[in-house]
Amino acid sequence: MDAEQIDASQQALGYERFELGICDHTLDDAHLETRCPLDNGRHTMLSQHSTRQPVGRLDLLPLELVSEILLALDIPTLTSFRRVNRRAMELVDSLHQYRSILKHCPNILRAIVSTNASSYTCRVLYDTLCNTKCSSCDRFGGYLYLITCRRVCYFCFSRNLIYFPLSAWQAAKLTGLSRRDLKRLPHLVSLPGRYTASAKLSKGRTMLFDRWAVLLLDRAGDGQRQPVDYTTREPRRFMPIISAPYLSHAGQRAGWGLHCRRCERNTDLENHFRHQFTRDGLVAHNQQHRET
Repeated sequence: MDAEQIDASQQALGYERFELGICDHTLDDAHLETRCPLDNGRHTMLSQHSTRQPVGRLDLLPLELVSEILLALDIPTLTSFRRVNRRAMELVDSLHQYRSILKHCPNILRAIVSTNASSYTCRVLYDTLCNTKCSSCDRFGGYLYLITCRRVCYFCFSRNLIYFPLSAWQAAKLTGLSRRDLKRLPHLVSLPGRYTASAKLSKGRTMLFDRWAVLLLDRAGDGQRQPVDYTTREPRRFMPIISAPYLSHAGQRAGWGLHCRRCERNTDLENHFRHQFTRDGLVAHNQQHRET
C-alpha cells in the first residue's frame, strides 16, 4: 500500500480541527495576518544582487557558530536582528529551524512577535513543534501555550490551573516584585480581541505571567489558594493559545491533529470528540475501538 492510499484510509477515520465548526477564539482567530504581516521572501531578489553588508563582529565568526548564536535568540529578538540589513535577513532565513517554522506555521511566528513572547529560543520552539505530546498528559497536544512554549491539548489548556496565567497585578502581589523585575519572568502581552467560544471581548492589552513561574516566587503561599476560574469561559486561558502542527522528517513535513470520526458526538472524557491524534495514533485509537 503506497503513502497516498494510507493517507486516504486515515482520512476516512478522522478529520482536522477546522471541520469541527467550533470557534474557540484563541490567537488563531486574532487576524494575525493583518496585524503582523511577514516580509519574508520580499527582499530575496534584491539581496541576491546587493553588495555584502556587514553584521558587526558576527562577520568574524564561522557560519556554523553564527547559526548556533542565532538559534539561541528568542523569536522577537531574532526578528529584530533580521531587520538590521539584508545580510542579517540572509543569516536568519538560512536557519533550517526558522525556515521550517515559517513554512509550516507562520501564524505562530506572527503570534509570538505580536505578543512579545520572549522567554524561549528559536531552537526550543522548533524542538517543541517536533514533539507531539501534551506537556501535562499523554494525549496529543494540538496547541501551543505561548508564554513558555509548551505543547498542550484542549483539556489541559482550558482546565489545568497551570495554564491559567496571572495578570501583572496578581503577579506583583504574590511575589512582591516591581514591574521591571516581573518582566524577567515568562510572560506575554495579550492582543485585543474576542476569546473563548462565547467570544468575550477584551479591548486592551494585558501582560500575562506564567502561573507556575510566579508560584515558585510566591513568598506567602497565597497563590496556592484556589482562584476564581471559569475554565472554558475564562478569556485569559485562551489569550496565550494557538493551534500548532507537528513537524516531522527533519522539519520538511507537518501534520495537524486529527479528530476521530467514531467519537464525533462523544462527550465522555475518555473518548471525547475534542481529543486529537497523530495519523498513526488515530489508527491505533480505532484499532482499540474495534477490540472493545
